[in-house]
Amino acid sequence: MKNKHIAIQLISIFAGSLLMISCNDSFLDRYPISEISPENSFKTADDLRLYTNGFYEQLPSIRNVIDEDLKTDNVLYSSIPEEQRSHERIVPSETGSGGWDWDDLRDINFFFDNYQRCTDEAGRDKYEGVARFFRAWFYFDKVKRFGDVPWYETVIQTDDEDLLYKARDSREYVVSKIIQDLDIAVDKLGTERASDQITRWTALSLLSRVCLYEGTYRKYHTELGIQGSDTLLQRAYEAAGRVMDESGYTLYSTGNPDIDYRDLFASTLKEDEVILGRRYSLTLNQMHNVNYYLTSRTQRDIGLTKDFVNSYLQLNGTPFTSKDGYATMEFYEEMQSRDRRLAQTIRSLDYQRINGTATLLPDFAATMTGYQLCKFLSDETQDGDGASYQDVAFIRYAEVLLNYAEAKAELGILTQDDIDNTIKLIRSRVSMPNLDMATANASPDAVMAATYPNVTGSNQGVILEIRRERRIELAMEGFRWDDLVRWKAGMLLEPHFTGMYFPSLGEFDLDGDGSPDVLLYTGTAPTTTASQILEIGGTIQLTEGDHGYLVAFMDNTKMFREERDYLYPIPLGDLLLNENLEQNPYWDE
Repeated sequence: MKNKHIAIQLISIFAGSLLMISCNDSFLDRYPISEISPENSFKTADDLRLYTNGFYEQLPSIRNVIDEDLKTDNVLYSSIPEEQRSHERIVPSETGSGGWDWDDLRDINFFFDNYQRCTDEAGRDKYEGVARFFRAWFYFDKVKRFGDVPWYETVIQTDDEDLLYKARDSREYVVSKIIQDLDIAVDKLGTERASDQITRWTALSLLSRVCLYEGTYRKYHTELGIQGSDTLLQRAYEAAGRVMDESGYTLYSTGNPDIDYRDLFASTLKEDEVILGRRYSLTLNQMHNVNYYLTSRTQRDIGLTKDFVNSYLQLNGTPFTSKDGYATMEFYEEMQSRDRRLAQTIRSLDYQRINGTATLLPDFAATMTGYQLCKFLSDETQDGDGASYQDVAFIRYAEVLLNYAEAKAELGILTQDDIDNTIKLIRSRVSMPNLDMATANASPDAVMAATYPNVTGSNQGVILEIRRERRIELAMEGFRWDDLVRWKAGMLLEPHFTGMYFPSLGEFDLDGDGSPDVLLYTGTAPTTTASQILEIGGTIQLTEGDHGYLVAFMDNTKMFREERDYLYPIPLGDLLLNENLEQNPYWDE
């Protein structure tokens, strides 16, 4: 085969679809966990437990979770992500870059090649279930990113040319294998509830996520002509329904709607609701820097967008965007009588840090929009770089409820009883009125309908409201990009994202106490008693020059190519090494 010798030498870390070992890192010398070998391990259930414990490191960090939303319409921060500047994007050249990496899969498949050495059948079944979950997790990420990918279920040897130079399998085939792995995992895993362990409920929850994603992807990406949307959506609500009916999970609540949503993300995993998460620990020195990341003026200046803030309902359950003058309301007025999750997601009026006594306004030096994220923040003692240790959830029961409702709505079989068992529970935590299906469908919200013009039919209104609920409840938890992709809503990334509205330059009282809090100016700052000053011009501007919404990077062009940008490109190095790989559409132009 052409370039065979060169390829064998270059593929030293299982790069691309080749997943091979180089001559300098041979199969018998490299073991994924603690230098074990198949000859002296994989014999007992404890061996399998120790090995599969290493798979948990493949789960994202809390920073990874937050950063995933930075490329969406929820956030404006200190740069424009590549997903929003299509005209500047390039195909990565380095082999194994851009997400086309396979080392984690090699470790998983190493388990499958050896686990049957274990003579403990019960232990073998349990840890097979864990491994199948992680292979499904791995491949789901790859399908979302690249579409068609090569499916491997064994470690590849350097002389196995059929696998080394394999073409990509279709996304339909790979998704079917993901579902097969999860179905087996469901059967093999136990029914205990443990927020940091893989269980039957973890596998069922991921199954509902996978099937909802792929079912709606096929429904809305009609240009692909892929069948099976309805079958997948049925599998999505059935899997979610089993978690709802059999697991015993509930939504975390102490009965305090003003802090319960906040507290869900600011400390330890809430076992009643969190189906899978990652624990951090001060005593074990397992820390991260999320408090520093969200509050420091030297970090990314994360700000939630005006459009995102507008999506929160009023306390009476009606759209904020149906209120006269909503578009030009200043901060104090727009924060009045809103869904309580808003004030537990951004610094709103009367905001105080956990265990703090000072009332804090948004810090304009640490947020690009004025809408400063406070979700995930713990108390001020954890604000140093690397000093935070609040846990992070990857799968919550609230997501399972939303998956159930959305899948049924997309199939046209959702009932008010279904809403009462899903959306109502989520809203009740923050004392919000229930969603009325008949009202939503009779009068779909005009702003939401314009946001998602490809949602049509008799269930349009309720589908739109479920999307609103998903955006709010799961904000900054890493879902928004996937949702925009599967709904074919990439056009929402093209406009310049904006922040707070200011009717002029000058001093503004943000909290209504009669004293100025922020001064907006151009040129030389005038004397002011405001605690913050913000220069307009350069990076930060107002949309209308001397008034309007805060906006950044106005001189930069934003673009999303509908025919191309829902998938990422395969690195050029991998295409060179394996001539059977084909680039994703329009990335070779």
